[in-house]
Order: sequence, then structure tokens, then C-alpha cells
Amino acid sequence: MKNRLMITAITLLTAMLLLAGCGGQESSNVASDESGNKTEKDSGKPKVAVVLKGLDQEYFKLAEKGAKQAFKDLGVDGTFLAATTQTETEKLINILEDLINEDPDALVVMPSTEAAIPVLERYREKDIPVILIDTDLKWDGKTTYIGTDNYTAGQEAGKFLAEKLSKGDEIAILEGVLGTDVNEQRVKGVEDVMKEKGIKITASQAADFDRVKAVTVMENILTANPNIKGIFTANDEMAIGALKAVKARNLNIPIIGIDGTSDVLESISKGEVTASVAQEPYDMAYKGVENALKVLKGETVEKSIDSSIEVITKENAGEKLEEVKSILDK
Repeated sequence: MKNRLMITAITLLTAMLLLAGCGGQESSNVASDESGNKTEKDSGKPKVAVVLKGLDQEYFKLAEKGAKQAFKDLGVDGTFLAATTQTETEKLINILEDLINEDPDALVVMPSTEAAIPVLERYREKDIPVILIDTDLKWDGKTTYIGTDNYTAGQEAGKFLAEKLSKGDEIAILEGVLGTDVNEQRVKGVEDVMKEKGIKITASQAADFDRVKAVTVMENILTANPNIKGIFTANDEMAIGALKAVKARNLNIPIIGIDGTSDVLESISKGEVTASVAQEPYDMAYKGVENALKVLKGETVEKSIDSSIEVITKENAGEKLEEVKSILDK
């Protein structure tokens, strides 16, 4: 009798453990909402995924905030994913390949390079609309591009820098990730302005949009080219790196970047970095989700939507800084 009771108890315990194990496997059908809570995927709401090429810089965190606020405001079953850094092209592609198996209704993506096009083409083949934000691609399959005209941003930066210089002066450019459309267009914008103004670009080297790399690259440029009179950096992270190299030599060289992130805004307020061409990553992501919903409702959206830029100087840096801090809850 005792043996029978023991066998029965063991059988019941085994069954309970198996059921618990099966319950644990259901986690693949949940996602994090804008508050970080677990929510069932089959909510009846439109499923919109937002994927960013990186999350290691404040710029991307602003975009994340915009996406998650849109999820909340617009009643979306939202999924947010990102590669660790924007140089991890393969990681981004892997994220997109895994995500397509979850059949989102729409995809909002901040890509890194043209290498993402083949996997994005698979979304198009499944009739999943693809909205590009921040970084445009030469791909006819996109539903729309929402972001900055990066050539214009480069031009605006170049014009501002040229005003601080004289014909015949020499400048240096810190480029981002070579081969990316964002970098190439910004640099081209500056190059065209400098050619028109008769200002020589003595050095143009890549620092991968990275602050630490920018310090080393800028130090090497200043050593080889002691007559540099101005610096353009293709993003604000590199502007901070360039500033460190310039300050170490007790030099006073105008520096202008692109993005409008808080570190640079604080630096501009202190009279260090000269200016930044501010972008609107929060709005890009928010409008990405907003326009994804319009497409899902059968509405027509423009093929390109400009998210606007603004040149930030010491005069308006404080106001812009408060705006950025409020978004980031700083």
C-alpha cells in the first residue's frame, strides 16, 4: 500500500513539473510594452515593431523614447529592438531575420547600411510595410523615409563653420562609418560648401561616430596638420572627442557637429563646442509608428517626410537642452 501511495505521489509531482515547464515555454509569445511589463502578443491591436541600428548613444535613446511614447499614445502592440552599437551591421540583420518570423503588421527601422536591404525585401514580399527612419536606403521597397536630409544638414554645418573662417583656411573633417549614406551625405554637404567658399579640407578621416575614437583621430590630424582652423564632425559624439583633443593642446578651434545631444548642448552653453545641427530622433520614431498605422488603415503617406533640423548655438543651446532633458527624464 505504501509503495502504491509513493508511486502515485511521484506521478503527480512529475505531472506538475511538466506542466510548469510547458508554461515557461509560453514566454516566447509575450513582449515588453512601453512600461517594460509583459503583455500578450495577441491583443487585437496592430503590431508594429521598431528596430534601431544601435542603442549605445543618447541619440538612439531619444528615438527609443519616441517609439515607446507612440506605442502608448496610439494604442499599438509595440515591439522595440536594437543592436548594441551602430557598427554591428550583422547583429541588426539577425534581429530583423528573427523578427520577420513573428509577422509584425508593420516595421519601423533605423538601418545602418545597404546590407540590410535583402532582409527588408523579405518583409516587402510578405506585404509588411517598411518605414525607414533616420537613415535612408537606395531601395524602392520602402514605404517612406522619415528623417533628416543629411546633405542639407552637412551644408548647414558647412555654412556656419565657413562664417568663422577666411578664404584659404584649412579645416579637418571627422567622418562617421565609411560607406553609410548618413555619413557620405553629411560630408558631401560640407565639402560642397567649402569648395564654394575657397576653404581647404586638409584632412578627412573616419572615427566611426565614436567619441573615444574621435580623440585619437583628432590628435593625429592636429599633429600632422598644425594649421587647422576649423573642425566638422559628422555627429556630436565625435565633436566631444575632437574637443578633448583640441583642449589638450590649448587650442581655440571652432567645432561643429550634428545631432543636438545633451553633452554637446551643455558644451555649447559653456562656449566650448561652437555649434550643432540638431536633429529630431524622438519625432522620427514617433512619426514612424504614426505613419505605420496610417498605412495599415489604407491611407497614403508621402515617400519622404522631413523631420527638420535646427542650428544650435550658444544663444539657443539652453532651451534645446531643457527639451532634450525632459524627453530623457533627466
